Amino acid sequence: MKKINLAIFCSNLFLMLFCGLNLLAQQPPKTFIYRQIDADTLKAYVFQPTTPGENHPAILLFHGGGFKFGDASWCFDRAKEFAEKGIVSICIDYRLANNGLTPIDGIEDACAAFTWTRIHAKELRIDTKRVAGYGISAGGLLVACAAELQSLRGNEIPGKSRPNVMLLYSPALNVVNEKPFDALMQGKGNSADYSPSEFVSSKLPPTLIIQGEQDSITLARYARTYRDAAMKVGARCILVVYPRVGHLLTRNVMHQENDFDPDPTDVADAYKREDDFLQSLGYIAK
Repeated sequence: MKKINLAIFCSNLFLMLFCGLNLLAQQPPKTFIYRQIDADTLKAYVFQPTTPGENHPAILLFHGGGFKFGDASWCFDRAKEFAEKGIVSICIDYRLANNGLTPIDGIEDACAAFTWTRIHAKELRIDTKRVAGYGISAGGLLVACAAELQSLRGNEIPGKSRPNVMLLYSPALNVVNEKPFDALMQGKGNSADYSPSEFVSSKLPPTLIIQGEQDSITLARYARTYRDAAMKVGARCILVVYPRVGHLLTRNVMHQENDFDPDPTDVADAYKREDDFLQSLGYIAK
């Protein structure tokens, strides 16, 4: 019988285990249908943490795209990072403002996504009292409206349809008299009724805002006004503004709508601040 080299055997065993864990970490998200409305089948893509146990915190991620473009996969990379830190991370598809739809439909979907998440808490292994919302650009408005609006289309928004925490990245916080948003509304509502800046109250959940100083799409002054209003009523709202960069922390401030060049140093710092913020709230272990 051939003699086994123990060092080589242990090395190979470690390599197999490492590769197996790596493959496990790279597993695609589990896909659920969280809402079926008319012809639209809306999906939630769930990245589970590898850590065992129940009652994990959760975070729902809503992509940007000016309310007209994009899909949940735009948030997959960030969702994977949150999952690696022990958070059940759920990327949400929502109805875009095309074919007669408006941002109001997207807000309705955001509320439905938070409700669905809590209803399926046992299956998803989450703590219903620790469900954060992560909104990028247009997605920031959806998350903030879910948190702040009292009602939607005549129906009161219940607590189960709201985030407990908000992380907003270049968010659309003030759309009052904003012509692009008015056009998306197609006369089906007043923009001021869906502008997060109009509804800041002491009930605002703990909030972190990431913002570029040179943002020409979602302006830094709107983020500052929002933060100041939150602080005035005693809500916890942290604003981090990065100089010299624009929307989504792009370095290409001359073409912010269609040619993004995110500053890697600023993005890394922003992600760390998001992680630290979640850690301070007990969503990420110290």
